[in-house]
Amino acid sequence: MGFSRYCWLAVFVAVGLFGCGGGNGLGPKDLQQQETKLRDRLPLDWDLYNAGSYTDAIAAFTATLTKAETLQDQPEVQREVKSEAYDGIGWTYFRQQDLNSAADAFRRSTTLNGQNTDAWVGWAGVCLAQRQYNDVVQYCLQALDRDQKYNSAYRTDTSERRLAHDGIDARHVRVMLAQAYVQLGRYSATEKADPGNAAAQLRILRSDYRYVDPGQLIRALSDMALTLTGQ
Repeated sequence: MGFSRYCWLAVFVAVGLFGCGGGNGLGPKDLQQQETKLRDRLPLDWDLYNAGSYTDAIAAFTATLTKAETLQDQPEVQREVKSEAYDGIGWTYFRQQDLNSAADAFRRSTTLNGQNTDAWVGWAGVCLAQRQYNDVVQYCLQALDRDQKYNSAYRTDTSERRLAHDGIDARHVRVMLAQAYVQLGRYSATEKADPGNAAAQLRILRSDYRYVDPGQLIRALSDMALTLTGQ
């Protein structure tokens, strides 16, 4: 026997309830609202960091990570938000001098979103503190490759939400890179062709700089570092 009209009605109801592709039934407006609410959390998380409330900041960024896991049908948004939350966790641990936890957070952040310049910079800073100079070079170059005008004090997302913190910019990144090159014995073009040496990086920051010897280079680099820290 064929289906009765009641059986057909049951099929139509099932299709209406569950959809044709296993979707969750959320329309574009609902998805946008979900994304907006999730992204709106991040500036508040960074506010806690900037206020020096580091324990609360880690808790807030972690809560954002948990919330991001519930985001439906927007994997790219989920990755971006989770990358930013891990970035915030990394900087917070860095401030607390928990270098291993900071490095792990930055690793997670850059794995989720390789375009997160801020996380590459943070990871480079952690590696410099840990004397992992080859990694410093790699991560500084990753950061500069993505944003030559990086400035953490003016960070925003694509909707102009503020994600700003500290006052680190591309000049600081080049100083870190130069410091790593010094530790690796790559002082000038004699040891390593430009721009893969400390003197070349310093010359980008100071066009009048001329390399004489390692001692003079280190003094000039120290002066530049002090200038950038306002001392």
